[in-house]
Amino acid sequence: SIETGLSSKDQYWGISLADTVKYKKAQLLLGVHKHNASVDSYNKITGRVTQTVGSDALCPTYGFVYQPDEHTSLYASHSENFDKGTIVASKYANDGFLTSLGIFNIKQANNIDVYKGSDMYLQQDGEQEYQGIELSVNGKLADKWNFMGGLMYLDATQNKTQNGTNDGKTVNGAAKWNAVAVLEYNPDEKFSIVGRAMYTGKGDIYNEQLQTPSYMTYDLGVNYKTAFNKTPVTLTAMCYNLTDKNYWTAYGNNLILSSPRTLMLSATFDI
Repeated sequence: SIETGLSSKDQYWGISLADTVKYKKAQLLLGVHKHNASVDSYNKITGRVTQTVGSDALCPTYGFVYQPDEHTSLYASHSENFDKGTIVASKYANDGFLTSLGIFNIKQANNIDVYKGSDMYLQQDGEQEYQGIELSVNGKLADKWNFMGGLMYLDATQNKTQNGTNDGKTVNGAAKWNAVAVLEYNPDEKFSIVGRAMYTGKGDIYNEQLQTPSYMTYDLGVNYKTAFNKTPVTLTAMCYNLTDKNYWTAYGNNLILSSPRTLMLSATFDI
């Protein structure tokens, strides 16, 4: 057996206030969030607190929506929560299809692994900036057939790093291209078949010294709606990584080997 002591304890609390104002074809959202956090670090052997770090922030949120006609919506928003980001997007709906185009900019603290002697510490070094554009489409292709698809281009860079060492380099583990396509067939009201394809592009790690290859995966599943003792239930059988593909997934500088072909059975009760 493996035994270990408590290493840290996190506490979070906050309060949010928000209001929406509507005028003709326009809507304005205004909000604010007060966030507090406290982290206690413990000695795993003695159980004593070795360090306490507290932080707080007052984070604004605002957004604007304009609908020139019944098919189109234009909106922009900005929110902060120890990070800050801006999204500008448009939506168009017609003939059973909803099309969305979004442009976003997100900034957050850049964390890196630093060795001090034989111990590794997580240290903030500059910021990560995510800029990109995302297109998504969903709707009814034909009777009993539904489709959803999305394509995203992401430019993720490191800024304000120590001595500018990694300025302009790609954020570790961030792929420039991602895509998904989902096709659903409903032969009747109770039964549905879902197929999904997902693409993840190449990604850089270790500050562009190494690169992970792109990969494509496929999932296939069925859903069946029934009832147990008058309680609505959805039974699902889903096969993930249908072709049993081997690939690497990057999270920062960490590489995780793909899961093999996996069959999952589940039941959802609507109580």
